[in-house]
Amino acid sequence: MNNIKVNLKDLIKDAHLWEYKDIGDTENDTREKKPKLFFTKIQWFFVVVSILSISITAKGFSADFAGYIISGLSLFVGVLFSFILTLFDKFKNIDFSIYKKEISEDKHIVGVKLKRFFKKTTILTLYSAILSIICILLLATILLIPEINEKISYCEIIENFNEVSICTLIKTFGITIFRCSLMYFLLNFILITVYIISSFYDYMISEINKIKL
Repeated sequence: MNNIKVNLKDLIKDAHLWEYKDIGDTENDTREKKPKLFFTKIQWFFVVVSILSISITAKGFSADFAGYIISGLSLFVGVLFSFILTLFDKFKNIDFSIYKKEISEDKHIVGVKLKRFFKKTTILTLYSAILSIICILLLATILLIPEINEKISYCEIIENFNEVSICTLIKTFGITIFRCSLMYFLLNFILITVYIISSFYDYMISEINKIKL
């Protein structure tokens, strides 16, 4: 169990690093790009969108919509694991000895970028799978506890704040946090998926461009 906690902690930490670090960045570049408030700018934007979505819509996702998303995410997790196995198999078949620094400085730089590409893509893909599982669990809560989708009138609660019971306030706060978290994790999942596609595109195009006709 301790190994699982350590591995998850390391995965989340590495994923956060590779969210803003590129495969060609130096240590100085990485330090300059590091977010000052933990989240990247686009993740802070997601936080704001998640909060605004709660204030705009009185209800959360419907049970039918949650079911569709769960089905889609479940299929996507399977695709992610197939992709990561294919990627690792490709990594094992690369002879990195030709990229040693003593052989060629230029080749060494290419080798470092190649290794970082596989590392970044692997970490973000696994992190994307974790986000998928979190989203599935949160969406499953909607199916198991339909009351979590009840209509909330924040204006009404604010206007009659003195008359609202503690239980109602706690319940409203809990539902609000749940909905904000679900929206944020879904948006972050999409963001990580875009990162993976972008990295893979960068690698594939660079490989294709090496062929001169």
